[in-house]
Amino acid sequence: MLKTLARAVAALAVASASLYASAQTSYDYLLLAASWEPGFCASHDTPECTNLAGTYAATSLSLHGLWPNKYDGNQPFYCGVPQNDIDLDNAHQWCSMDAYPISSATRNTLSTYMPGVASCLDKHEWFKHGTCSNSATPDAYWNQASGMISRLGNTSFNTFLQANAGKTVTRNQLLSAFEGAFGSNTRSAVSLKCTKTNGVSYFTEAWIAVKTNATAQFPSAASLVTDGNTQGTCPTSGVYIAK
Repeated sequence: MLKTLARAVAALAVASASLYASAQTSYDYLLLAASWEPGFCASHDTPECTNLAGTYAATSLSLHGLWPNKYDGNQPFYCGVPQNDIDLDNAHQWCSMDAYPISSATRNTLSTYMPGVASCLDKHEWFKHGTCSNSATPDAYWNQASGMISRLGNTSFNTFLQANAGKTVTRNQLLSAFEGAFGSNTRSAVSLKCTKTNGVSYFTEAWIAVKTNATAQFPSAASLVTDGNTQGTCPTSGVYIAK
């Protein structure tokens, strides 16, 4: 009985992965959304924020998502996803969404680089964005995203954030630090995101545009898209890098 049930679950997982793969759509580039979790947690009281201290995300850019993007702004969402999951996602009831097939090894890696797993962010990201990517399976999608965020953590841009945690910087300093890491004339590939809380503009995210066929070369300058369509929200000065 248990063996039969296990086979049924495995078959369902394979069928689910095949459904998403067949529903993929076209897009122009990928947007790697990297979170500076101390800044995010300044205005959020989520499980990952409660347990942030001592984690990878406490001192390094972590994974928010990897999003298929189009130049015309008509982004693809929820490719082949059941309406019930879409409704739950829109209601922010992420943990109530259906399970999706992912190996324990991939989930363990993801839990390091994506603290939002504690709030089921991975379900939201997979169903809304990952199902529209050219990755054949959730494992392929998350391993690609985790690898990119890991390599981002080894750049001098991440080092700049670490060195200035607890300090206020300008937007230009952040952009210059990005160019220092990725190369000259690459600042247009990144959109810096800030959230104002209690009068303080917290740096929360860096959205980096990446060529779909060059994710393995990220973070080289050649992997970047410098004519994307996203805009930053950080002010010219007074950007606080939380710690």
